[in-house]
Amino acid sequence: MARVVAMLPVRNEADRWLKSVLEQLSQIADAIVVYDDASDDGTSDLCRQYPKVHSYRGDVPWFGQNESELRRHLWDLAVLHEPEWLLALDADELLEDGAVLALPWLIDQSDYDAVAFRIFDFWNSAEHVRIDGAWNPWNRFSALLSRYDSTLDPAWLAQPIHCGRFPVSYHDRVTFYSPWRVRHYGWARAEDHLKKYLFYRERDMGLYGRVLEHTDSVIASTVTLEPWIELPIPSWLRTKERI
Repeated sequence: MARVVAMLPVRNEADRWLKSVLEQLSQIADAIVVYDDASDDGTSDLCRQYPKVHSYRGDVPWFGQNESELRRHLWDLAVLHEPEWLLALDADELLEDGAVLALPWLIDQSDYDAVAFRIFDFWNSAEHVRIDGAWNPWNRFSALLSRYDSTLDPAWLAQPIHCGRFPVSYHDRVTFYSPWRVRHYGWARAEDHLKKYLFYRERDMGLYGRVLEHTDSVIASTVTLEPWIELPIPSWLRTKERI
């Protein structure tokens, strides 16, 4: 069995979805490397409850200033745990059940070096996902699982935000596009939207000199939602055991 190391940046996630994420990762990963971006809530205490978690805490938050530096540091910590595969999730993302069951098959194969998933954004609830405009997830895949290769350049995209989950040299690998999806709960609470909109608006102005359409759509008066429905799990996958 290939060794899976999950890597997870967190900041003030104790009362959000971190518990559910760590519960799931504890089932599927051999080690969970957490970089705590100077949390001032109970995040550190929560992480200590999980034996597979290796938590490292920074004194000054990076995410609001330089996400690429945060991601690079998290990467450097994760590879110390001798991964064969690296799973890059955020503290509000969960694999759907089919993806959990498929993971042993995904990492046992030798045809692909990366696995990409569609990320569905739950909106205003934990039951509905947004599917309009730039939020339509059906044709957008993100590589979240990648085979580790120590010979590849570990340099990161030097960008203060939206810098990707892996070093630049990992971006164009032979990729399997998974039918299984990731549930993203970062937008599930309506009370968070304005604060997050202002955060991304400020960074858009700094990077592009304008507010991107995707950012403006956060506060759109009308959005299109549909209920989340788990994909059916094939019988061959339900019976496959992790070996």
